Amino acid sequence: MPRLETEERRRKGRLRLPRVVRVRPSQPGQAEFDEILPTRNAALNSVYFVSKHLGYKEGMRLFITFPYLEDPGAINQESLGKVVRVDELDHGRRGIAVQILMPLLLGGQETIR
Repeated sequence: MPRLETEERRRKGRLRLPRVVRVRPSQPGQAEFDEILPTRNAALNSVYFVSKHLGYKEGMRLFITFPYLEDPGAINQESLGKVVRVDELDHGRRGIAVQILMPLLLGGQETIR
């Protein structure tokens, strides 16, 4: 279903350069998945990516690592995010918009993965 044009609510623009994001559910008992995907666009506190996984639901909480680097010794900060929109796309794909709520801290230090 196409979205109607609405007033732009973002304070900052979107980065349309693909970056890599890692997402997985934060609540036990939800669909188990751990995806590493390129973003379609991103802002300081949100990301949009495309997935074929059917487990994403609006309001779902996720652990999100953005940007995600696979380099040895890379420090990846994990954050808590919430799915704010799921767009049905072609060929079984879905566009997932995630709001990044807050970084996760362990023992007063950022999460390192």
